[in-house]
Amino acid sequence: MIIFKENKIGLINIFLLTCILFFSGCGTNIVVKENIPPPFGIKKILIFPFKDMSAVYGGNVNTRCQLCGNIFMTGKVAEGADRMLTEQLFVFLKDRKDIKLIPTSQAQGVLSDLLSGNKNSLSERNLLIETGRVLDADAIMAGYIYRFRERIGTKYSVDLPASVAFDIHLIRIADGRLLWSRHFDETQRSLSENLFQLGTFLKRKGRWITAQEMAMSGMETILKSFKPEEYSE
Repeated sequence: MIIFKENKIGLINIFLLTCILFFSGCGTNIVVKENIPPPFGIKKILIFPFKDMSAVYGGNVNTRCQLCGNIFMTGKVAEGADRMLTEQLFVFLKDRKDIKLIPTSQAQGVLSDLLSGNKNSLSERNLLIETGRVLDADAIMAGYIYRFRERIGTKYSVDLPASVAFDIHLIRIADGRLLWSRHFDETQRSLSENLFQLGTFLKRKGRWITAQEMAMSGMETILKSFKPEEYSE
């Protein structure tokens, strides 16, 4: 009888201990960490040199942009216009506090190495991405110039007006996605030829502007829509 009572007491103790462990376990918060990928922040941007598409395809040819698919008519591109646009793009962006720019000079060295190595068969987009990856950029900004014809004449009388066409693109290095793309395409016309451009006519004070003035005005307008903070996921 005594042995049975001791066994009964032992069983009760085991049962109580099991209940305590069970209910204490139910009250414990178990936190499982999720493997959330880091956001694609755009902080470091490589400025790639503008590419003269007229030199590639010739003049007076309808050319499709290799990145965005827009079609442009190529034309004469003044000597040094590609370098000027590249420099001005850097100037327009260099004082922004939300991004850090990687100079174009660094891209040219890496690009030369890639083209001379076993990666010279890369597509245009992949060549840009690979260059940005080597330089540890978050994104690459690349521009293409299709036409940069200087005016023939003076500010008040021309035989041939200025004509400029270019586009600018932002590509994310992490996934190769085209995040932002803008284009500019204009041949200046007189007010009588285009009454809808009264605002632009007044802003230019009725003058026939140079190709550089036209390009800088177009680039400034384009970059107003460039907001890197919107391209982080």
